[in-house]
Amino acid sequence: MTIKDIAKECGCAIGTVSRVLNNHPDVSNKTRERVLAVVKKYNFVLNANAKSLKSQERKNIIVVVKGSSSPLLNSLLECLQKKLELLPYTVSVVVLDENDDEVKNAVRLYYEQKPAGFIFLGGLAEKYTEDFNRVKVPCVLITTSAASINNEFLSSISIDDEKAAYFVTDHLIKMGHKKIGVIGGKMDSEVTCARYKGFLKAMEENSLPFDFESSYEVSRYSMESGFTATEKLIKKNKDFTAIFTMSDVMAIGTIRKLTELGFKVPDDISVTGFDGLSLGEFYCPRLSTVRQNEEEMIEKGLAVFLGSVEKSEKSVHLYVPFEFVEGESIKKL
Repeated sequence: MTIKDIAKECGCAIGTVSRVLNNHPDVSNKTRERVLAVVKKYNFVLNANAKSLKSQERKNIIVVVKGSSSPLLNSLLECLQKKLELLPYTVSVVVLDENDDEVKNAVRLYYEQKPAGFIFLGGLAEKYTEDFNRVKVPCVLITTSAASINNEFLSSISIDDEKAAYFVTDHLIKMGHKKIGVIGGKMDSEVTCARYKGFLKAMEENSLPFDFESSYEVSRYSMESGFTATEKLIKKNKDFTAIFTMSDVMAIGTIRKLTELGFKVPDDISVTGFDGLSLGEFYCPRLSTVRQNEEEMIEKGLAVFLGSVEKSEKSVHLYVPFEFVEGESIKKL
């Protein structure tokens, strides 16, 4: 039930209903009674924040972080907050679990808070479909490409995950590795699918077989899950000379479990990460990984977002360059 619905049932103008609800005197007693009767009938409660939200003129930005344990997203959030502090906006940060539905949360927040727009850090592009079309404010998805989503309000900034995964896998193969295992996310994630596709492409181009059932283990994007997934993977197949993981935190969990199982990294098994976290530079062995330029992603993402909010610019989908960091976790055979 909305003010519009009340006005329709009463046969009054929306403005008249609004004046009654706000206790303005310039309404006849008869009309006031008619409106209040409908209000009582439907137990309608006026949103006390409505007037203040309107006066804010959509000056609030909601930042949605998808993954409470992700060091990459936490680092991106810190960088973003520093830049937002310099702008004339208020900022609300919502942190979700990796398995939470960011779109359902965004739709609810859109109706409750009427923000200037949303900045999403992490997330699944495939979720931004029919339900998300109800969100009619500028949005930008950072770290995940939404190029496949047809939505006039949604932009995205990311690296080319498929290309980066192909580069890492091809590098492993050039280092002499032919039996490569994979620890990655669920296949309901577009990022996971893109990285797996890049991995497979490199394997196929080098005529190397890959059996998903015996050589792929699903993991959350966390150290703990990478640790657990590694033991499962090794139980299925002990012949790997390398393991391609889809995040640095997975890689760190993997190396810890391999060490516990009696393997030396990289002497027995090489391990690659993905993200380029500063933590990986100080880990032993120092991770070989794909570095995502956090500063550039935030700068471009914020520029695109503000262009949409302040200048009504059209949505765009941009890739930023990635960098392969040659660490100490890969051994040439």
